[in-house]
Amino acid sequence: MAAPLLKTVADGVQLCAVQTEQFKTCKLSLSMALPLSGDIAARAILPYLMRRACRKYPDFTSLNGRLDTLYGAVLGASVTKKGEAQMLHLSLSAVDDRFSLNGESVAEEAAELLLDLLFDPKLRDGTFCPEDVETEKRLLLERMRSEDDDKRVYARRRCEEVMCADEAFGRNRYGTAEQIESLTPQRIFAAWREVLETATIRAVLVSSGTADAVEKKLSARFGGIVRKPAPIHTQFIEKAGALKTERETQPLQQGTLVLGFRCGMQDKRDMDPAMTVMCDMFGGGTYSKLFTVVREQMSLCYYCGARLNRDKGVLFVAAGIETQNEEKAREAILAQLRDMQAGRFDRELFETSRRSLCDTIRSYTDSPDVLCSWYGIQIFDGAAKSTAVRIEEIQNTKFEDIQRAAQCITLDTVFMLAGMGEESDD
Repeated sequence: MAAPLLKTVADGVQLCAVQTEQFKTCKLSLSMALPLSGDIAARAILPYLMRRACRKYPDFTSLNGRLDTLYGAVLGASVTKKGEAQMLHLSLSAVDDRFSLNGESVAEEAAELLLDLLFDPKLRDGTFCPEDVETEKRLLLERMRSEDDDKRVYARRRCEEVMCADEAFGRNRYGTAEQIESLTPQRIFAAWREVLETATIRAVLVSSGTADAVEKKLSARFGGIVRKPAPIHTQFIEKAGALKTERETQPLQQGTLVLGFRCGMQDKRDMDPAMTVMCDMFGGGTYSKLFTVVREQMSLCYYCGARLNRDKGVLFVAAGIETQNEEKAREAILAQLRDMQAGRFDRELFETSRRSLCDTIRSYTDSPDVLCSWYGIQIFDGAAKSTAVRIEEIQNTKFEDIQRAAQCITLDTVFMLAGMGEESDD
């Protein structure tokens, strides 16, 4: 696999091209980042509206017909959060150019279609169609409700909201249900113009061919508008203040305990990758201290794991527990952290963690979807770090750096979603 090629095609717009013959499919993705503020809900609905139709293909039948001519291409849309940025994603997967029947460039045609969806959406009377808007509002609300039904996701999000109540990171990437319900075609149209003119954008192409034709199409479309990318800054709080606690009770069999920590990071590069390895040793895999001690030896939880968010400098530990074991589980988790901070871990755990992390990163090259995500999330880095470079960073982590990283972690928030001993039938 060739090293990725990164080019600037317009102000705040980059193309990252990964040329490889490893896959039978190609993929082109567009990741668009804006500050996690303003009309979040209006922007959140945009990828799903744009995936529905455009002026050339104004309904599902015509759009699916076009996808069929691209050998059964598949459109994707999603909204994520990266640090304190709202990320809108639009993508298209299709057969690789090597397998086209008539020698046509499927990647070039895919780029044309994706840009039509972005730049030339289906409009009526100068704004989005009310019927489409109402449909996507309902679907977006259903996505939010489905996350609420997943108690792991819900508890983690509530811990974020409590921990970062005065920070943009505490906001939901979709906005609130009330904001979604109040959306109008006019607000969404204004958000669409905002995205085109102010978003920081990275296009990622994974294909066997060169990116020249795709680069020209991107340059032509984005070069035709005046762009002024909005600055995006994420607030890093190095040390926790007074402990925040929040407790909710629902008719559940199992409780969920989430602990939110500040990692002492000044930015996403601070103490990285030592912080990554430390958090993995603490609660990343089946070899970690949280799994082997709190789950296996002490039997205090059904699951227990830690997840580092480098883009915000925070760490969350989530555990599925019996509600009556809340205090025991909390103390056991903190005891494992104190062990890390005191250097009570061995080199075998350190080496196992590094090997596991490197194996996971190697697996990213097995899928064009994951490769697009890997290079897409580097949107603010001004570079295109390959998986090989990241593996080298992990392998070069020093054993003595782990304790120092652990000593920077402070407990900020405790959120408990307590069960009543029975689960609702709803």
